[in-house]
Amino acid sequence: EECEETSGRVASLSMKIAIKEEVDVCRKPLVKDCEIEGPEICRTEYESECWTKQEVHDVEDDVVTCTTEVEEICEDETSGYTTNTKCSKWPKEVCSVEKKPVKKYTPITGCTKEPREICAPSGCGFKEGEEECYKKTQTVVQDSPKEQCSLEPQRTCKHVTKLVPKLEPTEECVDVPKEVCTRSRTNPRKVKKPVVKKWCYIPTEESGLA
Repeated sequence: EECEETSGRVASLSMKIAIKEEVDVCRKPLVKDCEIEGPEICRTEYESECWTKQEVHDVEDDVVTCTTEVEEICEDETSGYTTNTKCSKWPKEVCSVEKKPVKKYTPITGCTKEPREICAPSGCGFKEGEEECYKKTQTVVQDSPKEQCSLEPQRTCKHVTKLVPKLEPTEECVDVPKEVCTRSRTNPRKVKKPVVKKWCYIPTEESGLA
């Protein structure tokens, strides 16, 4: 197993951001439906509050561009034996269509129930009053992918197969010159030779030779 240290790129995505935007808010406040005088009793009621905002889209749209050009038209007029050329100028509009990035707005409307504390004398009810509209700045959480990267050390290991040399004995032969003698007989014959025997002795008194 072999390991090595490398620097790896680690990315993370932050998905939520809070932005402030201006919206048109309309609501019909609850008002008491009586003119009774007396000590007031307060309670919490929920009013419908609707808002409208313009969502911006960057799109490519066909944009028409027009220009006015003057076209000259000439005609030959014959009077008797004479031919004259009469020209007149006529304006004409020439238009071309091309793709251009434009911003388009889409109205988005939403409604929520907002708590309101209202007070009225005992025995009075409540009804919706006249609609009120105003501009309001609110905080909206939106998805906004943003990549953040950093370098972090990473240890990578892997199995590696290696070839190891192995020594084995092998037989080696060499040629060594060697003198070999043999006895052979060529034309054998009998030869008479005297035989001489050599006697050796030690002279002693017993043998009578001393």
